[in-house]
Amino acid sequence: MWKSEFAAETAAPPEAVWRVLEDADRWPSWNPGLTAAHLDGPLASGATGSVTLTRGGTRPFVVYAADPGRYFAYGGNVPGGRQAFWYRIEGSATGQTRVMLGHTIEGLLWPVFGLLFGRFIRGYLPTALKQLVATAEGR
Repeated sequence: MWKSEFAAETAAPPEAVWRVLEDADRWPSWNPGLTAAHLDGPLASGATGSVTLTRGGTRPFVVYAADPGRYFAYGGNVPGGRQAFWYRIEGSATGQTRVMLGHTIEGLLWPVFGLLFGRFIRGYLPTALKQLVATAEGR
């Protein structure tokens, strides 16, 4: 499995972070990997949507799991496998909000897809996380 994970702490309350995440149409404003995004309804398990990637192409996605205010994961199939992005929001020992962002590629061909686009995604995720936190903080 290909896996990337990043975390940051913010003074923004968890509700503010969740509001940013549930507004899929605005994901491209803080996620440099996207030029467009749309969710076909509320952010909930089983919801569908699409993203347009900065490297080209529009991809459908499904929300694999959602725990409103705390966690959601979405993604889609790749030949011989599955790709997922996930976000987790929780309190931290410092009294701030801890925000985590991750990406996985699973399946028989994960080494190939990791080389083809996993490294690219890993490269922009820290920026996406930083800009997500800044958006939640109102900057």
